[in-house]
Amino acid sequence: MRLSPGAAPLLKRFTDAGTKLFLVTNQSGLARGILTWDEVNAVNEEIVRRLLARRVPVTDVLICPHHPEGSIAALRKRCRCRKPGTLLHERAMEQHGLDPRRCAVIGDKWDDVGAGVSLGAIAVHVLTGYGRAHRATVKGRAPDAILAGSLADALQRLLCR
Repeated sequence: MRLSPGAAPLLKRFTDAGTKLFLVTNQSGLARGILTWDEVNAVNEEIVRRLLARRVPVTDVLICPHHPEGSIAALRKRCRCRKPGTLLHERAMEQHGLDPRRCAVIGDKWDDVGAGVSLGAIAVHVLTGYGRAHRATVKGRAPDAILAGSLADALQRLLCR
């Protein structure tokens, strides 16, 4: 695991200015029995630790463990928290008094961008990770989403807004 090159200093600029940073993640591996909660939590804790080492606080980590085709009965379901569903985002915004029009959702899949669009937030599609494979879907469903080559590029574009 590694942090996206150049992103931490830009994230720090946002959090220094009062922006709250959330990690919202679909983890279907839990529902599929491929991952344990300990494994998922360990990865998320490491991300938070690495960001904190660069003085970038993460306000919260929100995890959807569900998948409609999961092998773990308790987690096999359709839900509103699995992106592009917005339940986790809505809870975070309500809990922290955030206006979705002043929020951004950045991600490499339609699920991320779709959640941003549904919320009325700024939606940013990054081409790293799964981004290139999802580009046609995102472009077709959210033509107004900001396109960025990387997380650092996305953050630079948001700074310019």
